[in-house]
Amino acid sequence: MISLASLSHGLIAESLRAVGCAAAFAVALATCCWEGPRAVAADPGVAADDCDLARKVDIMRGPRWQQAIAELRGWFDTQTIHAPAEVRRIKVRFNERVAAMSSYEIEYLLDSISQKMDLLNTPQAQDAKAWLGEYLAAMSDARRARELRAVPNLLEMNAAELLQEIQRIDRKRGALQQRQQGVESRQNALVDRAAANRQASADAARATAERLRATPAQAPAGQGGGKPPFSDVPQRQMSIGVGPMGAFIQM
Repeated sequence: MISLASLSHGLIAESLRAVGCAAAFAVALATCCWEGPRAVAADPGVAADDCDLARKVDIMRGPRWQQAIAELRGWFDTQTIHAPAEVRRIKVRFNERVAAMSSYEIEYLLDSISQKMDLLNTPQAQDAKAWLGEYLAAMSDARRARELRAVPNLLEMNAAELLQEIQRIDRKRGALQQRQQGVESRQNALVDRAAANRQASADAARATAERLRATPAQAPAGQGGGKPPFSDVPQRQMSIGVGPMGAFIQM
């Protein structure tokens, strides 16, 4: 003969397989109320499991859990760190973890989520989140994947680990900004040096042009210069000027 407790246990198992965790919770809650003291006397272990399941349902229907999950969902909707496919994988793993937890583990998880959401709402964490999203967005897919290996899953960290990760990202941001400032300083120095060199070249060209203007290009005939080698051809006049490339002589 099949006992009432065995029947209720079978109903719970079948519900888990057929319609998932949420429906099974409802079956368990109804079964606890239906069986009464006779089920407890028949199989205390099954009754304890059913009562823990009912307690788990109460926690997950409560306002604290609903608020924590809503905040968590909002964080995932606005973050730019994980790709959509990775977010889906994280959520699936989280659902699987929650389904396997006891009511006391759910309570601990709820406290941990609340502490982490408080940390994520601080200005330091929000700045780190925004910067990391921009930093990763500028990378190639391969490099982004390598960088993300060093970023732990939010749902698998406790509050202390999350704080350490926020501080690590903040330190990395400061170091990269310092390095960028150094690069910009060197670039500005090179630009200034190039401008100074151009100015020096222009000054030298101007001085050369002025010197050439003050010096006769050809000595007059009969004053030491003599006649040109071919006096039977017209002689070109020479002029001196200054252009973008410096001084020049035009024949």
